[in-house]
Amino acid sequence: MSTVNFNGLGSGIDFSKVTDAILTDSTRPVTQLKTRSSNLNNRSNALKQLNAKLATLTQAANALQSKDLGTGRVATSSSVGTVVPVTSPTASPGILNLNVIRLATNLTQASRIYGAADTAVLAGGATTATFELRKGGATTGTAITIDSSNNTLTGLRDAINLANAGLANAGISATIVDTDGTGTQHKLVLNSVGTGSTGRVELVETTATGTGADLGLSALNPPGATTDFSQLDASFSLNGLTLTRASNVVTDAVTGVTLNLKATGAATVTISTDTAEVEQKIKSFVTAYNDVQDNIAGQYTKDSQGRPGGILAGDPTLRSVQQKLREVLSSSSTTNGGTLTSLAEIGLGRDANGRINLETAVLSEKLKNSAGDVKALLAGKNSTQTGIASQLYDSYNRLSDSVTGLVQGAIDGYQNSIKSLDKSINEQLIRLDLLRQSLTRQFAAADAAINQLNGQGTTLTATLNALTKSNGN
Repeated sequence: MSTVNFNGLGSGIDFSKVTDAILTDSTRPVTQLKTRSSNLNNRSNALKQLNAKLATLTQAANALQSKDLGTGRVATSSSVGTVVPVTSPTASPGILNLNVIRLATNLTQASRIYGAADTAVLAGGATTATFELRKGGATTGTAITIDSSNNTLTGLRDAINLANAGLANAGISATIVDTDGTGTQHKLVLNSVGTGSTGRVELVETTATGTGADLGLSALNPPGATTDFSQLDASFSLNGLTLTRASNVVTDAVTGVTLNLKATGAATVTISTDTAEVEQKIKSFVTAYNDVQDNIAGQYTKDSQGRPGGILAGDPTLRSVQQKLREVLSSSSTTNGGTLTSLAEIGLGRDANGRINLETAVLSEKLKNSAGDVKALLAGKNSTQTGIASQLYDSYNRLSDSVTGLVQGAIDGYQNSIKSLDKSINEQLIRLDLLRQSLTRQFAAADAAINQLNGQGTTLTATLNALTKSNGN
């Protein structure tokens, strides 16, 4: 008789493989969603890189529309040993013919000879004398007193220096000079700190002891001067006009120009527009523009099969950026107040790849001969006019703005799509987990049922075998 047998069922079945096969098939939609999410994330990242470059371009365009652009001045001297000029934006371009006749100097005075540094200075039996250190011929000044506590040449020197070092800042220094090195020939030497007739400081006795007269102070520089100290002033001619100043740093002769007089002699000072700043900012704009174009071109680099390999190839946002870049670079400015109307006129052309080809020779020539027109083209000639840089900035800002820009809008759209896909992926993963749990429970029940059937089959076989033997007997 045939044997009842369920071998190959029950524990002989690997239900985990069956579960994995079912789940693998059910996971395909999740895999597809993850692929889409990854592609969108790559697009978003690529647009972020592009937008960063556009932001740099926008900043470069903004720098070109500054009203301060091209207002700088630079001054050169034909003889820096004679004069070193410094300018500010208020200086007018031009040429200054300078002839330094005399430099401003300090008043130097020396006393009569004293036999020793500790020789008394009070004259006529006086016990006290008062003095003032008067600047620039003033009628009052910093007071000092000579009495029994300091009645020596050294004491007078120290009193003067103390007045100069204090808050009064008398503007003079005093020294004692041994004139012949024998220790018997001493003079008190006074040096004014300031230059010119207005910077001189004189020691004037305010009592009637005769001590001041006895000191015998006389001018060493200018030699022999007593009341006329005009020789202390700088004297120079500027384009034929003779001028004097108390200082060698002349700030008020020519508007916006400081003349640092160094020595007597002639020199030509040339004041011109500082074009270096304009040129540097134009070159920075060109670099930023070409950086954007190179980023775009990289998206269309072809692979081995001749297809664009960039993640953004064919992206509508990328195409819009390309179009805007081309349009605004070719635009014109007819109301800027100057004679130039396009960037091509200052050497900014475009090559076959869409990059700016800067003709430096053309730019240099325009900056040299028509700097005002270049500034007008870029920023407008006056406060009520705008140049082409305003158009550049407005257009690029609409592309690159971190909140409302075209590229940022595309990035936000991709990010929202990624969030939606990630939500769907999470929901699918939850369903797959529930499916795994359900399959595990169902196959466990099936395994138990098959095991039970196998057990029943074994019992039935044994019963049938017993009956067969019984009938045979």
